[in-house]
Amino acid sequence: MQLLDRRNFMALTGGTALVAGMPRSARAAPSETSVFTADDAGALVDSTLIVGETKAVLIDAQFDVANASRLAEMIAETGRTLETIFITHSHPDHVLGLAVLIDRFPAAKPLTHKLIRPEIEQTAAQTLAFLSGQAPAGTFDDRVVIPEALTADHILLEGERIEILEPMHGDTALISAVHIPALNTLIASDFAYAGTHVWVAENTTPELLAKWRDSLALLEAIGAAVVVPGHRGDGVLNNAGVFGQTRAYLDQWETALASSKSAHDLRSAMLAGNAAPGLSFALERAVAAVYPG
Repeated sequence: MQLLDRRNFMALTGGTALVAGMPRSARAAPSETSVFTADDAGALVDSTLIVGETKAVLIDAQFDVANASRLAEMIAETGRTLETIFITHSHPDHVLGLAVLIDRFPAAKPLTHKLIRPEIEQTAAQTLAFLSGQAPAGTFDDRVVIPEALTADHILLEGERIEILEPMHGDTALISAVHIPALNTLIASDFAYAGTHVWVAENTTPELLAKWRDSLALLEAIGAAVVVPGHRGDGVLNNAGVFGQTRAYLDQWETALASSKSAHDLRSAMLAGNAAPGLSFALERAVAAVYPG
């Protein structure tokens, strides 16, 4: 069953389409994967629902109440029991919606990699307090849910392994990508962006950018037919092309860093060819990280 709601719930291409066309008796669980994409206010975050015969696993929890609530409705429409919510990294746009989802699905177990849990525990409450002070009342839930530490290297969905990869450097220091061999699918999370500006505020040196490119190379070498970026603009397909789009942005950023003499120079260099993409706040935060004030 593929769930579609305008652009917000996008059926995956490639391996998923092939699996969805197989007789139910011939499928290995999980049987389908679908992606919910937030609106602009929710930072265009992708959450991926992995659907089995009767149960489901969710990867990433959204940012604000509105998008997390829409995601919860769409999960409920599958009729599956949500067993697990896995959080790929500590950024609030992937974490703060967890409280909404746990309210709706109290039996679901929130998990993250054991190396990432301390980061969420240390930063989530403070970040929520700050964001809540900047946004209209009700934009965010009033509490943080801290996921438990996953000690294994996989999650099981109806006997099928969902591989949790060791954290690597992407738009932040530690991110766990998720590989679903049965569906030939890689959930790249914030290693990859497509059709948006990229959160590069934590990557302002050639050394850090090189580490990010190394991570992209390792993920691309998996060879998954379906690749889900962490954030997407309109019309983005879930395939390996997201790696090239991310590399191109990182290359442009590194060149701009080396040549700019002011915040205006840096912003102008990054808008060249990127004037339309979403996440404009990511560009502003990146410029501010280099030229504060």
